[in-house]
Amino acid sequence: MAERRDDSSFDFDEGEIAGAQTLPGAMPCPACKALSIGTFCTGCGFELLPDVESRAEWPGLGARLEEGAYALTLKAALSAPTGEGRWIAHDQDGARWEVNGVPRSEPVEGPRAQARAARRALLGDYTLPHGFVVTTPTARLYATQLPNVSSVADGLASLLADRSGVDLVFGVERWVLPLARVLADLHRRGIALGGLDPAEVLVDEAGKVHFRGVPDAWRIADERRPATRRRAVRGYSAPELLGHAGGEIDTRTDVFAVGAVLYYALTRVAPLAEAGLSGERLPPPQVYQPNVPPELAAVARRACSPLAARRYPDGSAFLAALTSALDDHTRRRNARWQRLQIDIGHELHIGVLKGQYSPVNQDDLFLAFDPPSAIGLFLISDGVSISEYGTGDMASACVRAETTEFWRRLCTPAQSREDDAPLTSAPTQPGIGQEPRGPTLPVGLEARERILTEVLDAANHRIAELIHDELPRFPGPPEGIMAATAVGALLDGNRALLFSIGDSRIYLIRNGHISGLMIDDDLTTQLLRLGRAPSVARAVPAGGALIRCVGEFEKGENDRLVPVPLQPGFRELVVLPGDRLVICSDGVPDYAGVDEEDAEENIRRVVEQASGAPWAAFELMVLANRGGGGDNISCIVLSFGPGVAAVAETDPNQPAGGAS
Repeated sequence: MAERRDDSSFDFDEGEIAGAQTLPGAMPCPACKALSIGTFCTGCGFELLPDVESRAEWPGLGARLEEGAYALTLKAALSAPTGEGRWIAHDQDGARWEVNGVPRSEPVEGPRAQARAARRALLGDYTLPHGFVVTTPTARLYATQLPNVSSVADGLASLLADRSGVDLVFGVERWVLPLARVLADLHRRGIALGGLDPAEVLVDEAGKVHFRGVPDAWRIADERRPATRRRAVRGYSAPELLGHAGGEIDTRTDVFAVGAVLYYALTRVAPLAEAGLSGERLPPPQVYQPNVPPELAAVARRACSPLAARRYPDGSAFLAALTSALDDHTRRRNARWQRLQIDIGHELHIGVLKGQYSPVNQDDLFLAFDPPSAIGLFLISDGVSISEYGTGDMASACVRAETTEFWRRLCTPAQSREDDAPLTSAPTQPGIGQEPRGPTLPVGLEARERILTEVLDAANHRIAELIHDELPRFPGPPEGIMAATAVGALLDGNRALLFSIGDSRIYLIRNGHISGLMIDDDLTTQLLRLGRAPSVARAVPAGGALIRCVGEFEKGENDRLVPVPLQPGFRELVVLPGDRLVICSDGVPDYAGVDEEDAEENIRRVVEQASGAPWAAFELMVLANRGGGGDNISCIVLSFGPGVAAVAETDPNQPAGGAS
């Protein structure tokens, strides 16, 4: 269990640019900021934009090229292979052209020209035809007119500029899906690209794709590509392109590049340098966009794995996963309320290693489900291990106690409650001749979020009362008081309202993928959301310290504790038949694998292979214990089957419709 940290507002120095000493002719690397001389960064391998104007054989910017009816003006230099030049030019009508230059001393049919022609033949209609050639005393310049369409990089930039104004799926369908189809087609024909530059890929409104430059394509069956230093694009290049992960460059390298496009289309963040480092996994997309479709988030994270063996094997597999994820998202968006079959399993274990030095289990759980109404409540609470006043098991017990009382009140007949009283504080009168009935929920998402917040606030008050029973005047700092996390789901038919405060987890498992549904309330995640680079946020001391949990207080008059109103995170999910939800404390993912990605894959495998939810929960407990069992282990597994009725039913608590 992570420690708590009260102060989330601080700053620190990210360091100066590496190699601060002045080097003649040095250029700062756009990825690692190191100063380097030459074409590639000596620190990380990223390509540095060459200074083409320093080459005597090339025309300078602003130079005019004329051929027949065309007159082009060079406007900007582009990255080019060693020994070549490349520019963007405008003609007299304002149309854009690309100009590629080779030294005139190079034979017209030399090896480089033959290789370029071979690559064009492989890519076929995905390349653009040459327009005309201009010959100067020192160079041959090939001009190609560019269609008046945007590049993938332009599209991602427009999404970044409008982070909340467009549906997240729009960017995926507009920019990622066409590119995934092209990649699948090339890989089916045995052609690999060795990575992509989104600025070089043009996509029109109809989804037609052209490569502005000619990628370094090759036939996989004819050639093996070692992981030597080569052109790399910041934020889109797999680690093997930079020599960090070893292995060979193949179709999985291309999958990484398109997966990165998907990641940025979902998160709406600028390309991250950490994408090219073998030890850095990109943060979960929901850190930047809390309501990102979970299926798409899972596809992006698998495609962008820093280890090639964990990615999709080729573009066809990536396209199949992406298409399935889009279909599932559409199904969730259009699903009406209905009852689903549900299989429930749970486990609560002290942890084999944790139990040897701390014989008290600080985890707790609550689960209840009413089949007639299809309403259920499922919660995991993990007590903070270290506190000066009280203990973690007492704090998690407070959360469970208030959740139990909340469920009892949900099931109390309406006549025994004051009509205007809040649901969580209304008096109950059990056993006075009134028959118990099934639970009912208020109509509307905001009302349901409010009553769940009231439950957690009540647990916060209960902790304060326990402290004041022993210490009427509290002498110490509020940060030392016992605390706990809370994570769970309020189920209403096929609608699940997820809630979380702290760092316990909810995972969605479906179609061979796993995706976290909530974000951790810890220091590292908070820094990521504030825009810090992942490598910087993860390097902060005590990054796992909680910034929100049940057990937050200020000191008032007479040294009395004043509970702070809690701010849990919420997310609504429309559940589909075949979905599995895993609600667990961090004792499961922390010990289920050698790293986070491996742990999540092991959780997915165990749950999908289990013959039912009870067996899945048991196997998760065994998995975490086999990994060390260094923390308490609690989990609830919910497996959803087909609808109980053949047709959609009417939700008695909520209007029809809704979205995930």
